[in-house]
Amino acid sequence: MGGIGDREDLAELVLPPLQELPGVVAVWGLRHRVSDGAVAEYRWTGVPLESEPDRAVARRLAVWRDGDAVVVDTAGETLARHGAARVIVAGFEVPGEAAGTFLLVVDAEADVGRLSGCLWQVIDVTREAISRLRRRRADDDQQIRDALLAEASLQMDAVLDPGQTMHRVARMTVPAIAEGCLVYSREGAGLVLRSAVHVDMRRLAGLLADEAAASGLRALAERAVSGDGERSEPGDAEKVGARLLHAQVLRARDRVLGVLLFFFDRAESRLPHATFLRDLAQRAALAVDNSEMYERRRREVVTLQEHLLPGRLPSVPGISVAAAYAVGDRALDVGGDFYDLAVRANGVVAALIGDVCGRGAAAAALTGMSRHTLGTLLQEGVSPARALSRLNSGLRRDGSWRFVTAGVALLRETKAGLSVQWTSAGHPAPLVVRRDGRTVPGRGGGLALGIIDEARLGRSRLLLAPGDTLLMFTDGLTESRDRAGRMFEDVALHETARRLRDLPVDEMVRELSQAAKDFGTTGADDIAVLAIRAGVEQR
Repeated sequence: MGGIGDREDLAELVLPPLQELPGVVAVWGLRHRVSDGAVAEYRWTGVPLESEPDRAVARRLAVWRDGDAVVVDTAGETLARHGAARVIVAGFEVPGEAAGTFLLVVDAEADVGRLSGCLWQVIDVTREAISRLRRRRADDDQQIRDALLAEASLQMDAVLDPGQTMHRVARMTVPAIAEGCLVYSREGAGLVLRSAVHVDMRRLAGLLADEAAASGLRALAERAVSGDGERSEPGDAEKVGARLLHAQVLRARDRVLGVLLFFFDRAESRLPHATFLRDLAQRAALAVDNSEMYERRRREVVTLQEHLLPGRLPSVPGISVAAAYAVGDRALDVGGDFYDLAVRANGVVAALIGDVCGRGAAAAALTGMSRHTLGTLLQEGVSPARALSRLNSGLRRDGSWRFVTAGVALLRETKAGLSVQWTSAGHPAPLVVRRDGRTVPGRGGGLALGIIDEARLGRSRLLLAPGDTLLMFTDGLTESRDRAGRMFEDVALHETARRLRDLPVDEMVRELSQAAKDFGTTGADDIAVLAIRAGVEQR
């Protein structure tokens, strides 16, 4: 029986051997409908069951009980013309499957007792084969359900935006699982429709545009939340042109997140089991809950990050200043990038930028301390080299394993233009974007602070003419990598800076940081950009 794939194969296996028994004129096999027991399908050998009179005889004789073998004398002409004298009728049942009836049409010389015994042997084999087919089909169906659930989890977990997650939940159910799916989210005490997908989107759009129909669907979802049932009443489905509506509540961590409302137009036999739909809803709820938690955490990180940076940069006569900060897309911990601008009493400006190693609470604490330490010292007139050395000593004294890269640009007005003294502690070198489009890289150098007792610093000088822009940034911008592993600094930084040179500095820094994010494929690192342009912009 290992080669039997369905009941068609089974009929080909069991009917011909019965036909070969002495005295057998024909063998008829009938399958009955589960709902009312009427004949649904038939197979035959010997005398065909192709004419309506023969089928009428078969239906009339198929009055059976499981466990009985009834011998019926056939005086009618329909079978007699084929040499038949009697019919041995035996029925059988297999739990959960359509019942069946065998009819052996035999002649007058047939050994009815022997044939009845052979028939029951075949029925035993048939029962076992159908049971195996049922188990195999159940295993196959379970594998398909498991595969669908696994794929659904992958699809839903692939995004971390709550809105996109809800849309994916609807998309991946149609048409594989249902003909349509509505996703409602719980907002306050009510439900709000967030996603709607159907094999016939025009039909669904018209349905949702009908206020009465839309209210009825939402009411069905609300009844599911209150525990008044999952499947719709027949009238509810008919109102929206569906065969069946089925609602599943999205629950996670003892919270109702929303409702999935499925539209089914398929036959009863193709409807997914309620257990499968509950499993699917549970996974969808976890995906939605995770995306909401991620979004809350991301907002908290952004808020905390903003508190680690200056609320606004001071206005300085003769120059235009702007900064931008982009949190890494997948970052759920506070980063260590910082910047600030200190204006001394004599008009000298000290612009600083830095990056603390690592993320999280400890990195955030060190970020705040580093920015305030450098900003305070520079504003008080301490030289950049001395300020960076003081921070290095503090890091070494505290025994922190974290290091800090930092750069300070000291700007002074001169007859030749705006003089820039750059002092670096292992930080990426700045870039000067000339008004005519040329780009001039500065020199970095030095060693990150907190590694050795004596700070090692790099120094260089730059000159800004009116309209030139000094760009200071963290390595999140320069080391953003594309799929080929190439860095933004090597491939696109200079070209992008030239393209953006005529924009106001506040737009320039935003566009530059966004260009680096778009260039990269991971978006894991934060990006800080500080721009200083010689000359005040006219807005």
